Amino acid sequence: MSNTPKFALRKPYSIRAELAALNPFVRREQTGAMQPYTMADIEAAEKRLNFQLPAPIRELYLIMGDYLCLQNEFYFRALELLRWDGDYLLLMHGLSDNLGFGLRRDDPNATVYEWICDVLAEDEDDDEDDFFGSFEDDFELCRHRGDAEGMQEARADYFAFWQENAGRSEIIPETIRQNTHAPFTFFWDAFIMRHALSRMVDDAYILDEAKMTAELDQFYISNDLPSPPSLQSQIVPPFVPLSEHLELITDANSQEAQLIQAYINQEDDCLLLAHPDGQNCYYLLTRQPVPYSFAQAMGAKCGLRFHSRNGNGQK
Repeated sequence: MSNTPKFALRKPYSIRAELAALNPFVRREQTGAMQPYTMADIEAAEKRLNFQLPAPIRELYLIMGDYLCLQNEFYFRALELLRWDGDYLLLMHGLSDNLGFGLRRDDPNATVYEWICDVLAEDEDDDEDDFFGSFEDDFELCRHRGDAEGMQEARADYFAFWQENAGRSEIIPETIRQNTHAPFTFFWDAFIMRHALSRMVDDAYILDEAKMTAELDQFYISNDLPSPPSLQSQIVPPFVPLSEHLELITDANSQEAQLIQAYINQEDDCLLLAHPDGQNCYYLLTRQPVPYSFAQAMGAKCGLRFHSRNGNGQK
């Protein structure tokens, strides 16, 4: 596979404003998110790693790290557990998958590297609890509880494990490669934005049912989308794209036109999100439950018809 991308290389953008705009809509009370990281936490990790994290990764941990570090299908490692494997820093990996994503120490463009995390084969006599994944679990549980002593113990066990197993790397080096197909999988700013949008939509769809009533909901679903050119001409202010860098929030898989995945309406305090995995609809997210009349009013501003999971608008 060629390591020459099909697009121009660039320095990473700051995504602080975009993450800050999304942050109030994160369902922390339902997901069990932990306390947000602080700049002091980030600087301590950078000192330990002897490396300054690129701007979008710093901003991820500072603004949404408490949410996106929660274990999920894919999740970012806790800041305190980041560690080098040679010249590569593994930032994100899967709970049920052995794919990993990280960066290279000397890469000036902070691009995304993908590799296979080596799932270590355990001998029959091995203690199942003496495994690096169990230490990550213990650390997350203690951090959620605010147990500083337990966090320190889990962290010490985690690093001791890797020091003891230095010859059994979690990364298979020959599988490390850059994804050269699309900008949204190549640059960390776009990669983080797509992951945040995907997680927010998935969580809102499932978790907000607890606040849904016969009259109110926080999550409305649009009718099937028309083609992007005709649709995007109908979406008017106060709905505006979440980012001025549209390459961070467009569907690069679209052959005819790129679909903008995220709009914000600061006047009416709501978001319009398309799932990055390609569902043919938009989702209207609000901070608090609102009546169907609100979704109707927003539909008039973006050329869409919305319905709620409680049945309102489905006919």
